[in-house]
Amino acid sequence: MSAPQTPAARKHGFTLCLLGVIALAWLFPQPGTEGGFLRPEWTTKFGVWVIFLLQGVSLPTRELAAGYRPLRLQGFVLGWNYLLFPAVTFVCLLGLAPFLSSDLALGFGLLSILPTTIASAVAFTDLAGGRTSSAVCATVLSNLLAIALVPLWVALYLRAGASVSLPLAPLLSKLALLIFLPLLLGQGLRLFWKALPGMVSAWTRPVSSAIILFIVYAAFAQSVASGFYEAMSLSGLAFVLLGALVLLALVSGLVWQSARCFQLTPGERVAAFFCASQKSLATGLPLAAAIFAALPETLEIHTGAVLLPLIVYHPLQLVLAAVWAERAR
Repeated sequence: MSAPQTPAARKHGFTLCLLGVIALAWLFPQPGTEGGFLRPEWTTKFGVWVIFLLQGVSLPTRELAAGYRPLRLQGFVLGWNYLLFPAVTFVCLLGLAPFLSSDLALGFGLLSILPTTIASAVAFTDLAGGRTSSAVCATVLSNLLAIALVPLWVALYLRAGASVSLPLAPLLSKLALLIFLPLLLGQGLRLFWKALPGMVSAWTRPVSSAIILFIVYAAFAQSVASGFYEAMSLSGLAFVLLGALVLLALVSGLVWQSARCFQLTPGERVAAFFCASQKSLATGLPLAAAIFAALPETLEIHTGAVLLPLIVYHPLQLVLAAVWAERAR
């Protein structure tokens, strides 16, 4: 594995680029709006397809044999990713609900059900002296389950709270074309073209990062052009930041303390901490883009607002992870 400082440095650079495209969307929203020069209604879908194709090519399938044990570590991570994290978020939303719009509330809910990071969780586990193989296995398993769980959660949430009909079958069929098909194609290419993963490894991350930045630009440009942020008060933005900080502090503390009950070794506990407390921007944004692209046009959702909690939470979790990993060494 490469030196852990390199992924961390790339993550900080990506965060700066993320802030840059948000500023660009604020100043020049028109090219990224529906029907605009960049045609995001088509290019976003194509970008999502490419990301999951690259993930299918790059996804390790055999090298993880040493990392799936102990099973209780994997159960701990998945339990936090998909059960306990949403439960803690729900409690936080009870206090913040009067100050958040329905789009922002959906955004925090989406954040809570996303899988863990891959590069960050593994890199910080390595930096802190944790068991890296367990972190790799946990992050891959978490991200694979997300492809089925996250769209289902969003569909059920919107179906319960929306005034329009939201049939699950058409939504899931569209998602299959956007997510499962390129993943399966990538795995097939990996199986029959043994040299392909090595050939694409050098540019998989830059291409995926560029597509994610475009998705963020298009999402925020659409919301800016619609006037959503003009109607949103500074206090609303402040409550998003406050909610992300409170959520990060609560989850991080609870994850670290609850790991004591699972009889994990110190290295396994470090891996469990990073994998259970972090949320993936790289997986979350393409999933969100695919979900929103498959929703009926009659359902009005400000995608930029829904993504805002995730985009705020992402740099905060990296700062905390970097500080914690340095102190743990």
